[in-house]
Amino acid sequence: MEFITGGAFHGKRNWVYSNYKIDHVDEFVCYNGYEKDVTIQELYNLPNRQLCVITGMEMIFKRLLQEGKGRKDFNQLLSRWMEWEQLRTGRKLVLVGCDIGKGIVPIAKEDRQWRDLAGWCYQDIVKQSNKVYRIWYGISEQLK
Repeated sequence: MEFITGGAFHGKRNWVYSNYKIDHVDEFVCYNGYEKDVTIQELYNLPNRQLCVITGMEMIFKRLLQEGKGRKDFNQLLSRWMEWEQLRTGRKLVLVGCDIGKGIVPIAKEDRQWRDLAGWCYQDIVKQSNKVYRIWYGISEQLK
């Protein structure tokens, strides 16, 4: 598993498509956490593909909160994803999330809870990831 993070609109998606040569991968699937039709349940059952990219991780965390779930529930999902990746040689999972923790502390309690959950879950993702990249203004920096 690999994790890509950075600021909003800093080129993460373009970097992922270029770095993983998405145009040349036959067995590719991408989920976007910002699309309302992507459900948590759907993410528990990833399809039999070589490469899976899940973008908008911060919105997946927000959905978990809206469903009354938290870090423990996310870690169950993360475990499923790790198992999925190991089921087939050469399979790769790429998670992409915006850094929402830097800057002003949100006024609304729900937004603070979301920011906190994102920070904790990103730490959990980083612990499990083989590689971690930060993309800033389209430039990548490997952190792990």
